[in-house]
Amino acid sequence: MVVGTKYSVLSCALAVAMTTALHAQEPGTVSGRVNSATGQPQSGASVSVTGIARSATAASDGSYVLKLPAGRYEITARAIGYRAAVDSVTIVAGEILKKDFTTGKLNTSLETVAILGSRGQERTVISAPVPVDVISSTELQQSGRTETSQMIQAVAPSFNLPRATVADGSDHIRPATLRGLAPDQALVLVNGKRRHPSALVNLNGFVGRGSQAVDINAIPASMIDHIEILRDGAAAQYGSDAIAGVINIVLKHGAPGEFSFQAGQNFTTYNRDALSNVAFPGQLDERSVHDGETVAGSLNYGLTFGSQGFLQLGGEIRDRAGTNRSLPDTRQQYFTGDIRNAATPAIRFWQGDSYSHDTQLQLNGGSALGHGVELYGDAGYGRRRGASAGMWRRPNDDRTERRLYPDGFLPFIKADIDDESVTLGIKGTLHAWTWDLGTVYGRNAFAFGVDNSANVSVGVASPTTFKAGKLVAGQSTTTLDLFRSVEMPWHGALRVALGGELRGDQYNITAGDSDSYRDGGLKVLDANGVPTATFAVPGAQVFPGFRPTDAGSHSRSNAAGYIDLETDVTSKLLLGAAGRVERYSDFGTTSTGKVATRLQVARGFAIRSAVSSGFRAPSLGQQFFSSTATNFIEGKPFDIRTFPVATPAARLLGSKDLTPERSVNVSAGIALEPASGLAFTADYYHITIDDRIVLTDNFTGPAVQALFLAAGLKGVSGGRYFSNAIDTRSNGVDVVANYALSLNRAGLLRFTSGYNHNEVRVTRVKSTPDELKAFQETLFGRVERARIERGNPRDNLFVSANYNVKGLSTTARTQRYGEVSIAGATPTNATGPLDQTFGAKWVTDVSASYAYRSRYTLTVGADNLLDVYPDRNLNPGNPTSTNGGTSNFGIFPYNGISPFGSNGRFVYTRLKIGL
Repeated sequence: MVVGTKYSVLSCALAVAMTTALHAQEPGTVSGRVNSATGQPQSGASVSVTGIARSATAASDGSYVLKLPAGRYEITARAIGYRAAVDSVTIVAGEILKKDFTTGKLNTSLETVAILGSRGQERTVISAPVPVDVISSTELQQSGRTETSQMIQAVAPSFNLPRATVADGSDHIRPATLRGLAPDQALVLVNGKRRHPSALVNLNGFVGRGSQAVDINAIPASMIDHIEILRDGAAAQYGSDAIAGVINIVLKHGAPGEFSFQAGQNFTTYNRDALSNVAFPGQLDERSVHDGETVAGSLNYGLTFGSQGFLQLGGEIRDRAGTNRSLPDTRQQYFTGDIRNAATPAIRFWQGDSYSHDTQLQLNGGSALGHGVELYGDAGYGRRRGASAGMWRRPNDDRTERRLYPDGFLPFIKADIDDESVTLGIKGTLHAWTWDLGTVYGRNAFAFGVDNSANVSVGVASPTTFKAGKLVAGQSTTTLDLFRSVEMPWHGALRVALGGELRGDQYNITAGDSDSYRDGGLKVLDANGVPTATFAVPGAQVFPGFRPTDAGSHSRSNAAGYIDLETDVTSKLLLGAAGRVERYSDFGTTSTGKVATRLQVARGFAIRSAVSSGFRAPSLGQQFFSSTATNFIEGKPFDIRTFPVATPAARLLGSKDLTPERSVNVSAGIALEPASGLAFTADYYHITIDDRIVLTDNFTGPAVQALFLAAGLKGVSGGRYFSNAIDTRSNGVDVVANYALSLNRAGLLRFTSGYNHNEVRVTRVKSTPDELKAFQETLFGRVERARIERGNPRDNLFVSANYNVKGLSTTARTQRYGEVSIAGATPTNATGPLDQTFGAKWVTDVSASYAYRSRYTLTVGADNLLDVYPDRNLNPGNPTSTNGGTSNFGIFPYNGISPFGSNGRFVYTRLKIGL
């Protein structure tokens, strides 16, 4: 049975009961149009009712319809970039009232409204009690980026997306971070509903190691109306994962149709600083390349029907070629004496973006059912096919089956990712309460394939292509949310939101083909094809398949209840409080709380603050992920495993059942509107996290083998596991400023800037058992400490200017990515430093668009116009030994920790046609 099916049945039963009860009441209707001061319809404008959770979205002609119980209401119409219009209306049961709204001249984007952080009450960014960013679809598309996560990074300085490369599955689902915390410590919503996680557990040595995050790129950017980012702890309001904040992706609804086509590629020169950095001859030349060809096409169309029905349909296809910034491999490739060793060194590796082909479909819809009840839903399906390279296997390498690959080979990981989700719900008003009952189910499946490879232990009979197994994550969430306003003796009403949630999670591992993991028992051949004494490594090269002992199906469920209260005690003072309790089937009950306040000190000046506790439940992937690789010690095979924490082997290494991460978040800030068109917010935050979950390094060596042998675990030489091993502390500041200057007939000039400063410190590390005291660094060492403390930029700043006049729009933006650092197990080795800090870099984007007859828009632009690259890897390594340094013998000039990647200049053109 699909996880969460019982919850869906329950939600349907509740829906029937509520719908029946609603037949007893007859609402009134208010309808009209929202236009700009120039008379243009404001498609997509928000029309909301103060004090209750009721809103509508203007259709393509600016029309809207709201059904409300009898009474008097204040209604506000807002459009992104326009001044709001407010008026009061009196609703009479069964009657229709006409009310039009006219929005004012363009102003700052901080007047945009968001629902996040204040349940049941839409608020502008400037009036919210906690920091919220609202990013419009226009802002998302002001660059040549085609992936949703990259678009967010370009306009939200607290959001970081390192460009991992040669990182197995992380090449295909790159984890992003918010406020320097782990990728899975930020909750992602779509239309206010929890988004399911990806199936991938990030295991390689990059930022986000050990996390199981949401694949944001599975949501087509062309179907996004806007994105709300709540930069504050919100677990008490929204549940697990909301430690760093909440990202709510709001889909288009009733928007005009649009076709878009974009093509672009990298025109770049890399290795420009080779003379001062490269140690090996043959790696000195500058290299000019044209690669990374990207083609993206999208089509979406909005329909309206009935009095309050809409359907938005969209599809997107994106094809991205890979990029390669590696240098020639100068090492000896063949056995000593082979004349082929004299050949000119060639580029054999692939360091850069993976190849990726995405096909995505999305729909979003809703309709009035009568008696104030509305049906809503959305559904999406995405399919990604990708290929990323591993490490080059030389002809003289023991990992090479030389009868199949006499000149060596470059193995590839093939990703086959399917992502689907569906949401269905109903909402309405019952007496004084508005209610919302909905169910969402999502599933992500990651099938691993291996190509251009071999299982050396099988010999010449080995396949060259393998199915290495599959990971599947599923999640079903059913929520019931209630809201009402209660009149109080003080200035404002008490806004009460309460509700419950039932959630089911599932995680599956499926074994690969037997040839992808089995040990064929053959030995490595020497230069003459004669077997040596060394056994060949079993399994497909680059990614051994999941074994039957790794496979399994795991599930859990949880139930939650929350209450959220907010009121304007005076016309200047707002107070809010929230509490939440959750019960998990695997580790018990957890509770969280939050208090927030906002004080209007003077006109255009407010201070705000919040204190909250939070939690993040360990994912099923962190609890049950299992994989096996075989290493050889003195010619004998031993398994190195990633152990689920509850296995006997993990217990021998000191593992304990995972518990929730627990956090305390304190924030304080100011919001200013000192002049017309100018808005400014600045917020300080302090986040402490106890029992943070990390993936240990490999426990190996004679002492570990002795432990396993004493326990009867033969052939297992070491492993790693997930552990609540550390506590961390984060301090930071977020600053956002907007300024709009109207030049009347000469157009409009808008400036936007944002800044994030973030410092993370590990404050405690759990101790290993007494018999493993020598392995304290293995549990959590300096490599992972540097990744957590300095792997995200300490500072991130962007400044953007946009000028619009008639049909012409130009944008120039520059972003300063702060320094990031890596560390080795030791600070240096024989060939150089293993600890390295990569300096801050400025990256500049420019674009120009021209709209013809408000229907055709042509854009040309360049991202990273000045062709900036990160600092080089300093440690070249020694080509005559197994020590490859941080640059892999000088072959990898750049590091995957770079927040802006190493692709260089990207030039593109885009055509949009309104339908």
